[in-house]
Amino acid sequence: MPHLSVLIPVKDGMPYLKSTVASTLRAMPRDSELLVLDDGSTDGTGAFLAGLSDKRLKVFRNEQSAGVAAASTALLSHASGEHVARIDGDDICLPWRFAVQRRALDGVDMVFSQALMINAKNVPFKPRFEPGISAEAMPLHLMLTNVLMNPTMYASRAALESLGGYQATPAEDYDLWLRAATAGLRMRRIPRLPTIAYRRHQTQLSQTRAWSDENGDKILAESFSKLAADRIGFHGSASTVLYNRPAAGKPYPEDPDIAEFVRCMMEAASRLGENDRRGVEARLLASYRL
Repeated sequence: MPHLSVLIPVKDGMPYLKSTVASTLRAMPRDSELLVLDDGSTDGTGAFLAGLSDKRLKVFRNEQSAGVAAASTALLSHASGEHVARIDGDDICLPWRFAVQRRALDGVDMVFSQALMINAKNVPFKPRFEPGISAEAMPLHLMLTNVLMNPTMYASRAALESLGGYQATPAEDYDLWLRAATAGLRMRRIPRLPTIAYRRHQTQLSQTRAWSDENGDKILAESFSKLAADRIGFHGSASTVLYNRPAAGKPYPEDPDIAEFVRCMMEAASRLGENDRRGVEARLLASYRL
């Protein structure tokens, strides 16, 4: 049984998929497998994958696209490694990624990291790396925004399988993190060190499906509501909190649910250690322009 299964769901991944696969295979340990699901591509993705020969590589295909959530869950069902990692088909895996994250998984169920941002021509943007987030503080940070990058995930396969995979929502990754936190899974983000080069380009899926624009996303709102009730005792409207971000430079909209959410968050943050408390309060104050 391989120790690590790396998952790449991809649709129309050319030309970037070539560097994703090559860099991932170079970084992977010997006791690992790379699982790629071609989710109904109509470009040269299928032909490229068919031409590869590496005993660690397993390729699957959907004739019709099932979407990233279903494709990711299908790949998880094929994984046999003790650990599972994700990367998107347009990113680059940095050489030290899996060694660093394997060590960082000690004591937690899921590990995430920073990313070096690059453009379509592999030119990096000015680096901006944030501090780490502890497992104790992670549920509170997640109720303020999605602080975790899906293509940097490294996790216990048993932990992911306990959640049943991704749900059919445009914010399938954020929804999974919220459910993981509610289930008591421990997640941490390691500080500053990037493990992938994350490519920003006009055709990438995440550019067209920001979770904060999905006002009708009842699945995400339900997952948020369960975590907020469980961790901070908030029972107001999850949709009000999720989908009423103010315009830049303007105060947060006055609403009793928002005021109650902020009160519950501040009270929960006060029970954390000093460094964790400061991190949560800083994000809370910046988000709500208090």
